[in-house]
Amino acid sequence: MPDPMKPKPTTLIIVRHGQTIWNAQGRWQGWQDSPLTELGIEQAQTAATELRDYAVDRAFTSDAGRAVQTAEILAAPHGLIAIPVPELRERNYGGYEGLTSVEIEERFPGSRYTAGRDTRENWRPPDGETLSEVRDRVAPFVENLVRDFPGQTLLLVTHSGVVRVFDSICSGKSLDEIWSRQPPNACIFVLKALVGHLEVERDFLPATENVLGK
Repeated sequence: MPDPMKPKPTTLIIVRHGQTIWNAQGRWQGWQDSPLTELGIEQAQTAATELRDYAVDRAFTSDAGRAVQTAEILAAPHGLIAIPVPELRERNYGGYEGLTSVEIEERFPGSRYTAGRDTRENWRPPDGETLSEVRDRVAPFVENLVRDFPGQTLLLVTHSGVVRVFDSICSGKSLDEIWSRQPPNACIFVLKALVGHLEVERDFLPATENVLGK
């Protein structure tokens, strides 16, 4: 028999937003925003179809417009309205936001992440956030969700930087070790969560691209 005293894991369905105009243009977004492209809308609709068999109890989203737009598409089939929260925002890229990589090098020469000099966790864009700081705002928020909603299925719509942070926590590897695992637009990452423990149920990359599995 199931132990009634044993905590029930919370299912976290983590989805990156669909492609945006700035994604297509190669512009860094961070806390700034641009709307989904037609492809981005199609990606969100495909993800919604893939999630149709999940009984989602609650939905939360980054308060960035691109995430909210994606969340509306994902949450509607479940009769839910996603709650916007700042904790699920993308990393703040500071002075890089709205710029292409070429424009960044022109305005902030030599400031990009450099292997051997920087770590992914602690490198900071000009006036922006480190990924360690992203982890520090995301992890307590998620722990509170897991504590407050045991046994429920929660949809979290967010950004690539946040997906990377979850990936690092689940794998027990540094961000430098897993950096090649780029979360695609509208990817789906499903975790089973207890307070202090995350376990991957569905990876956000196909098995053929899962470098951790090689």
